Amino acid sequence: MMHRLRDVSSITGAIGCAALILAGCSSTGSDGGTSGAGAGGTGTGSGGTSAGSGGTSAGSSGTSAGSNGTAGSTVSGGTSGGVGQAGAAASGGQVVGTGGGSAGAGLGGQPANAGQAGQTSAGGGHQSGGAAGVGGGATSNCTGKAWPTADPTVAGPFAITADKNVGPLAGYTPDPIYGDAQQRFNVYRPKDLSSGYCHPILVWANGHGDNPEQNPPLCVVDSGANKWCGTYPVLINQLASHGFVVVASLSTTTSRGEPLPTITGLNWLLEQAEVSTSPYYHHLDTAHIGALGHSEGGLSTCKAAADPRIVAVGTVSGTSTITSLHGPALFICGGKDTVVSCDSVATTYNAVTDQPAMFMNNLSADHGGWEYQNGAKGPDIFALTAWFRVHLMGDTANRKYFYGTGCTLCTDNRVTVMKNSLLTQ
Repeated sequence: MMHRLRDVSSITGAIGCAALILAGCSSTGSDGGTSGAGAGGTGTGSGGTSAGSGGTSAGSSGTSAGSNGTAGSTVSGGTSGGVGQAGAAASGGQVVGTGGGSAGAGLGGQPANAGQAGQTSAGGGHQSGGAAGVGGGATSNCTGKAWPTADPTVAGPFAITADKNVGPLAGYTPDPIYGDAQQRFNVYRPKDLSSGYCHPILVWANGHGDNPEQNPPLCVVDSGANKWCGTYPVLINQLASHGFVVVASLSTTTSRGEPLPTITGLNWLLEQAEVSTSPYYHHLDTAHIGALGHSEGGLSTCKAAADPRIVAVGTVSGTSTITSLHGPALFICGGKDTVVSCDSVATTYNAVTDQPAMFMNNLSADHGGWEYQNGAKGPDIFALTAWFRVHLMGDTANRKYFYGTGCTLCTDNRVTVMKNSLLTQ
């Protein structure tokens, strides 16, 4: 089943230019930006080289890089770099933002994500799933078991639940669906958070006029009335079943507001992780936070990527200027999308040179068709699941989908991919 294409003529005419202004975009909305400094800081090697996951490092007295690299020996100190990334466009006809901006400089001693198995480092950075990070830095008050590997093409091992309409009011008004009424958040998560794992956080951003699930009476799916609000349960439930805690704003214009509604939700969830009466208390891996979104939610994700707490991102059918990045980036487009072109997404991908980045064209998908491609086995959904398992859980077995010359997605005939040199290792 292919996803709907909304009546985009009125949307693009009424709010497209506004979206461009908000994103700091040009009238074409497809310009690429520049990538900035990647990994920062130096590390003292002892007889070899070491990276986190996705960067390279020097030997004795060399420089160690950010995330997703090759295994080496031992490095003291080290830094994680940033990824130059793309932005997003609005769902249902909003115009594409401009391309990728500059990448942020690495923060000294910050832990790298998903280092290869068997790697060790001095300085206390820890990775789950058999991998060790580089350096010290961001820490979590949760102590738990290492994550085992899991198949991203099927539901994960966790029974899930949703904490609905929680947290503070947030979001720009008037909202396309809710008018002058600000909305709260839904949190999608494993039902049992006390099973011994520290659960990474994902910040979800909706497309324009959309929600993570239906929220009657205003947010409903009614094809006869051309209403498509609440279309993301397959993706969000899949991520929660794999152990992620997904905080999702109910705002339907997630790229507007200061702070962004998604950042307000993240701030609240991190506060809850330190409240002894909260179900999240010391069960969240607050050192491993990712962000993802669709269409306008991708634009929101790219803005949120400037937050140094966010260390991996993914966008679907949307790109925008990024001022700073702190981890790997996955950019997905639809080959039949007439709302956001693959060329605009590829332009932003091409600006990323100093951190792992992949561009994936889902050949048969329109702007929303990826949501209905065989559930968790659909290219976008399993790719996002695997991406965040690798970079937030240290699931090194899932590196095969992205890394190396013969990666799984490289040979999947449903997609075409491009990846920068940091994903060839």
